Amino acid sequence: MRIARTVCLTLSALVFCASLAAPAAANDDRVYFSFGSDSGKRLPDCTAASVQSAVAGTVARARKDYYGGRTILSIDGISEVNARGGDVSPIERRYCKGTASLSDGTLQAVHYMVEEHAGFVGLSWNVEACLAPLDQWRVYGDHCSTARPH
Repeated sequence: MRIARTVCLTLSALVFCASLAAPAAANDDRVYFSFGSDSGKRLPDCTAASVQSAVAGTVARARKDYYGGRTILSIDGISEVNARGGDVSPIERRYCKGTASLSDGTLQAVHYMVEEHAGFVGLSWNVEACLAPLDQWRVYGDHCSTARPH
């Protein structure tokens, strides 16, 4: 029984790793295994649909009382503030900002950072997002400082 369980776990791990190594669909701009030296291609752009979806998801997953139950409906006026890579840290980061249309009808500034190797077990990129005036507990520092370049 123990050998069968070990074989099953090993095969499961191999299937999982193979699925991550498989090429992504043509319309999927989520970058996996971004160990290359071409820093321009290591992270998706600030305006990528997958990044905007990740930003909205980050806000939606917050405690309901944190943002007053508000969610992001869309993000407009998106611009890249700064991209960092190859300096002290080998991790590529892209800092972005935009104007979020919220579910309560208001517009708020949103700052977000796209960071490589920050996803599940470091194999993918991840997003840290902050609605500047609504970060009441300063989880992201003063005026969303952790989601902005230093």
